[in-house]
Amino acid sequence: MLHSADAAAAAAFYQELLGWTATTAEDGSTVFLLRDLAVAGLVDAPGRPSMWLTHVSTEDIEAVAQLVVDAGGTVLRPATDVGARGRTAVFADASGAVFAAWQRGRFAGAQVVDEASAVCWSEVCTADVPAAVDFYGKVFGWIERAGETEANMEYHEWLANNRVVGGISLMGELYPPGTPPHWRTILQVADCADVVARTPELGGRVLAGPIDAGVGQAAFLADPAGGTILVIEVIPELLAALG
Repeated sequence: MLHSADAAAAAAFYQELLGWTATTAEDGSTVFLLRDLAVAGLVDAPGRPSMWLTHVSTEDIEAVAQLVVDAGGTVLRPATDVGARGRTAVFADASGAVFAAWQRGRFAGAQVVDEASAVCWSEVCTADVPAAVDFYGKVFGWIERAGETEANMEYHEWLANNRVVGGISLMGELYPPGTPPHWRTILQVADCADVVARTPELGGRVLAGPIDAGVGQAAFLADPAGGTILVIEVIPELLAALG
């Protein structure tokens, strides 16, 4: 979900860039649709930095809040009802990386993932992998599995019920000095070069890329309100293998 300092500008940007359609939910927030299915959310947050906020699904948000505190994290916003859609809470892990939890009501979450113009991955970027493994293991029961190292970047994966659910990226020399730990949202695109070319035309900025990310061409973008997102065009052979 995108929390944006200028929701109108952000909505216009992503609709043009990715072919999304913005609709207004019963609580006043915006839901982006792709082929009439929920693909992402947008919250108007004037006066605050824009950010994509990773949400982790849970059956008991109050229990998660207690586990966060017990593991050394912080409750930034206690559990709150979002109408009949569900409940949400916002946390910071022990290193300060911000994330949220979602306990479903009528709304389960994204209905479209892992395809062009949809979210395909979330990862926590940290300077202390063991600390992240310890924290999220205690809170969500996730298990860490070492992944492949690409482009001088150490990488790990999260497993839940023997299923890969996200990643851990070690913040090394490729990150600017002083970059704080954070969660990153990644969108899959059909044509990275095209998305990069159109981003400035739509009022956004290309912060880096396109670069070879091992699994495909990737670029780091900022929308007109400053929300940052990583986009990736996954290589066809990998898409076929994941099939």
